[in-house]
Amino acid sequence: MKSFRLKHVLFSTFFILVASSSHSQSLHIKGKIINEQKEALSRASVTLRHIGGGRVVAFTQTSENGNFELKKDPNTIQPDSLEIYFSHVGYAPQTQKLPVDEQPLLVEMASATTELREVSVSSQPIWQQRDTVAYLVSSFSSIEDRTIGDVLKKMPGVEVLETGHIRYQGKDINKFYVEGSDLLGGRYGLATNNISHKDVATVEVMENHQPIRALEDVVFSDSPAMNIKLKEDAKTRWAGTVKGGGGLPELWIAEAFAMRFKLKTQTLNTCKGNNTGNESFELSMFTPTSDFASSLPAAQLPSYIRVSQSTASGIGSSRSTFNQTKSLTSNNLMKVGKDFDLVAEFAGSLDRRESEQVTKTTYFLGDEQISIEDMAENVTGIKKSLTGKIRLKSNQSTYYINNNLNFDYDRNDPSVIISGSFPNRQTAGIENLKIGNDFDILRRRGEKFFTIRSSNEYLSKPQSLEVIKNELPSIRSTVALSSFTSQNTTSYSFMFGKFRIQSPITLSYQYRQIENTQGDTTNCLNTQKLKFDITPSTTYRINDFQLSLSGFLYYQALWFENATHHLYGLNPRFSMNWSVSPLLSMRTSLSLSDNLPDENLYYHGRITHNYRSATSGYIDFTKGKTTNYSANMAYKDIVMALFADIGVQYLKRRFANISGQDFFDDYIVNHYYPGKRTASMTTVFGSLSKGVGLIKGVVAIYPSYSRSKSSMERNGTTIPFSSETWSLRGNVSSRIGNKCNLTYNASYGFSKHQMDVSNRQYFSSTRLSESLKITYAPLKILQLNHVFDHYCNELTQNNFKHFFFSDFSVSYLPGSRWEFAFSAKNIFDERYYSYFIESELTTFYRSYTIRPRNILASATFRF
Repeated sequence: MKSFRLKHVLFSTFFILVASSSHSQSLHIKGKIINEQKEALSRASVTLRHIGGGRVVAFTQTSENGNFELKKDPNTIQPDSLEIYFSHVGYAPQTQKLPVDEQPLLVEMASATTELREVSVSSQPIWQQRDTVAYLVSSFSSIEDRTIGDVLKKMPGVEVLETGHIRYQGKDINKFYVEGSDLLGGRYGLATNNISHKDVATVEVMENHQPIRALEDVVFSDSPAMNIKLKEDAKTRWAGTVKGGGGLPELWIAEAFAMRFKLKTQTLNTCKGNNTGNESFELSMFTPTSDFASSLPAAQLPSYIRVSQSTASGIGSSRSTFNQTKSLTSNNLMKVGKDFDLVAEFAGSLDRRESEQVTKTTYFLGDEQISIEDMAENVTGIKKSLTGKIRLKSNQSTYYINNNLNFDYDRNDPSVIISGSFPNRQTAGIENLKIGNDFDILRRRGEKFFTIRSSNEYLSKPQSLEVIKNELPSIRSTVALSSFTSQNTTSYSFMFGKFRIQSPITLSYQYRQIENTQGDTTNCLNTQKLKFDITPSTTYRINDFQLSLSGFLYYQALWFENATHHLYGLNPRFSMNWSVSPLLSMRTSLSLSDNLPDENLYYHGRITHNYRSATSGYIDFTKGKTTNYSANMAYKDIVMALFADIGVQYLKRRFANISGQDFFDDYIVNHYYPGKRTASMTTVFGSLSKGVGLIKGVVAIYPSYSRSKSSMERNGTTIPFSSETWSLRGNVSSRIGNKCNLTYNASYGFSKHQMDVSNRQYFSSTRLSESLKITYAPLKILQLNHVFDHYCNELTQNNFKHFFFSDFSVSYLPGSRWEFAFSAKNIFDERYYSYFIESELTTFYRSYTIRPRNILASATFRF
């Protein structure tokens, strides 16, 4: 009885707190500002502050139609101690005390003439209007910046990874726009690496961005999007750069970039080549191709041949990559009529890379281990790719139409010469061909909308491998893969009271073929799959609080070797999103799902992956289970330029098979057999970034921790193991006066792997990297840059190796258009870089040959 009373008290207390918290959101002020002619005033400033012009509590600006909205949690302030201050250039300011009598407010501002003697104008670096946070680019740019991507790294709340991937408050952006249009289709590196920051006025981050306008107020999205707003003089003219240069040893670089953004047409084009190791990831697809949050799953074919080029991690491609890279891209948008956008994309590249490395690999077999000493690899890889897309889209408030016709082709031809314990030569060829079309249409009437989606694509992936070992007969492996997939969905959504009901129905069909040839033996296998699923969901939303519950109910029939196999199940999902205040938001989700059998293992015999690894086919129709829980809390204070978030994720997977490895002399055979296996992972992550006026810059830190548990069988012994990883990244950017900038980046990582065997063996590694960049401009036409890099890697237990790099460059800028630069990299002439890493029950020591001291002279012209 006491336990019941205690639970009752806690339960009641929880609801009282929630109710009081919800009631505390009563400080919600909205209204409209007009002039004496009853016309709406846009970009008028609305400031919530302490009476008498005291500390600013919240700030916003009016939209194009003059509307504004302010929210503040009164738990932290007293409403009767506040006032609202309205101001606009050319109008007399007004002040109104709280609490206000009625809402929405209608504020009429009178024209006023002010005699100015000496004026100092400074714009706010960050401001917020509804769900949009805007950054004034000129407030964050500094003398060493060249592109908008350089400036994004210095904006609080925004994180740019080494690959160019952009995050905002710990979440990946789901769309990247230029002037409000989706010109690049997910390859936003083409914009961030090429558009001059001098051509950009502001960067806008749309929080909770719904890319489909017809769903903006009915389907909630918690993902952010980014929009680049150009300056007026950069919209109608051709703008871009031309760059060329050469150096030693035998270095060259050539680049051309041109863009034009008119009212009805947009174009962005690049033509580039270099052998300096520069890797911009411009052709990487960073955002989803579909505007729908629950996009249809893309069909994929695996790479069974696993001969690839390894690159040194953490050191940067310009130090570790020996390359000859050429690429050509063109993105064009044209307004068709008044509603449609026609986008044509083209990208082609040719990349030749060479690398040299020495690897020592250790496989742990419980109380024993197998070490492979000093495997020297000399790798040459040639990769060709060609991509073309044509998109026709209309994104209106009452309907959405999109058709995407796409073509993708790439071929990778690596060649590897290995010396050491197992000398051999490997040559491989892997092709990818994809031809597909996606069609989406959505029609909205009032609170109801109807959707039809159809995706059809053909995939082909032939692969080949030849291994020559000493004077033994060559080993040949050929795998021919192809598939055709058709997925069709219809959905109807309507309101029932305060609940939104939606029930998408999907019917999909796939035909898949594999021909596996190993030596003189060939095995063929064809499968057909028909899948029907329905995803009923309901969403309850009141003000800024939303609850969602959905269930994925599916039935699948698989035709395989004259037999039919049936699978069915229900996967529920729960989520909650709550904007507690304009400063604080929280979200959490829980899902339970089935792990369907891995069709990539559906083949007979074995497939040779490389010179010493093969996998046996495993045909099984038993399902597994996955539990996924996540929670996240984000805080931002625009006035203080403070952004913070913290999140946790728990993932548990229960497999219906056991994976194992058997070691036979020189070979490793991977296999699966029926049995139960569990793997789990817990991850805690966060970020904190703050604009600091004292240093005229930004300070940011990104901590994370993860712990995982799993098991693997090796040589018939099941080995449970666990892993822990700690990491901490941080950066500081500072402007020292008007002539000097300083940027410091640091990263620390520690990982530990432990085997739960009789002697509880464990192995660990530590890595530290630091980079300090100093830019000094003694004259307006002269810039000096000095970079110091330090790496500390643990090669064996308590054995640390330090690596030091120094780069220097000087730039001469005779005007706003020309730049002449001279750079010297790796001044200390380091020749090798090595580190120690772990992966499950395997450790690797790797030492890479890196670029020696090199110099480059270049000239850049901007127009």
